[in-house]
Amino acid sequence: LLHLVWKNKLTIKQSIYHFHCDEEALAWRIIGQVARMCIEVGLHRRDSFFKVITDDEERSNAIKLFWSIYVLDRRWSFGTGMPFALQDADIDPSLPEPELSIPYLNVMISYSRIGSKVWRSVCSFSPTPTPTLNLEDIGYLDYQILQWQKTIPSELQLPTASSNQKSSRAIHRLQILLYLRANQMRILIYRPVLHCASSIQEHPNYAETVVELAKDTIRALTHLNQTSDIYRVQQVCFNYFLISALAVIFLASCHAPVQFSALCRDEFYMALDLVKGFSTKSFVSKRLWKTIKGLKEVGPKLGLNPDIRNGLHHNGMREDDAHSSAALAMAGLAGHEISGMGVGVGGYGNDMVGTGNSPMNGFQMSTEMTNLFEAALGSVGMNGASGGNSGTASAAGGGGYVHLEDGLSGIGSNVFGGDEELYRQLRDLF
Repeated sequence: LLHLVWKNKLTIKQSIYHFHCDEEALAWRIIGQVARMCIEVGLHRRDSFFKVITDDEERSNAIKLFWSIYVLDRRWSFGTGMPFALQDADIDPSLPEPELSIPYLNVMISYSRIGSKVWRSVCSFSPTPTPTLNLEDIGYLDYQILQWQKTIPSELQLPTASSNQKSSRAIHRLQILLYLRANQMRILIYRPVLHCASSIQEHPNYAETVVELAKDTIRALTHLNQTSDIYRVQQVCFNYFLISALAVIFLASCHAPVQFSALCRDEFYMALDLVKGFSTKSFVSKRLWKTIKGLKEVGPKLGLNPDIRNGLHHNGMREDDAHSSAALAMAGLAGHEISGMGVGVGGYGNDMVGTGNSPMNGFQMSTEMTNLFEAALGSVGMNGASGGNSGTASAAGGGGYVHLEDGLSGIGSNVFGGDEELYRQLRDLF
């Protein structure tokens, strides 16, 4: 058994290595193999566990090993959208947990257990969104996450802006990860509210909650990128949170543009600045590219400008549309430039291409997301151009804000095939 434990440790390191190489699907596959080996030798049951392991030190190592596998199995599954290898129903409730001297692992075990409930409640696979929301489940699961946050040891709590607490680089990384994980789990809990415009109208407080969580995640990542090199050197650990938050903003702004488009403007630009750093080969990048391609394919079927599907011109902007600049993408609000989006910046320019059959780089995906936002919000007259008969817009002074007629919620989503089609295109990003 000692040999098996040692072999599993090496295999776990191999899984973590592939994750940091941006090969998350391979990491998920490897940790699944390790999890099944643990079940095969009985590490998931207390009686067999104590029967086959008699040495105290070996037992302690095996406990840490098993629960580390459990946590990583949950992490890779949520990151890839693929099922768990270890099911909670198969794990003995009386199986011992690691000693309290490993606070991060213990906190993550509790988090992963809540994650299992969230997965069953709101993340299970279904062809279309659930027509009715289970408000009781949403409230209960959100309460559990909030209570979990309170159990995080003080040394692992992210300091407030006014705090003088100084943490080492390693501890600060764990602090921000736990903070983002709490936001992410709450986003998953409230996500069903954004599936359709009618749901947003029925539950405006829930919709505002999930949008604020997404905005907070983007602000936290932007601050981390501006104040340390943690994000730049370990992007793979954070990009899952980024694209999930970006999907929330896109979904909310398309379903309820009047309510959310201006509200999400700054965070949208912040997110796109971070997206430009994505690797073409990364798992997260491929998922975002797939979503962009899907949105561009369904748009022209419903009368969207075919330029959205046919790609970009020389500088990444549509030549016939003065509102295609990144500064006007989000609801046509002028005066907010995305750094580095000019012609030829970063070695791009004439070499830029559309989605085609190959994944785009981060710069191109950032530009494509800008154009998709503009197309959706332009359909309700929010980009300063003609919006057809969908509604009217008139510029108000100060910063280019616009006033719209009532009853426009959900019109932006109709550009991409209506509520169900838009949700189907975006669900892989969560």
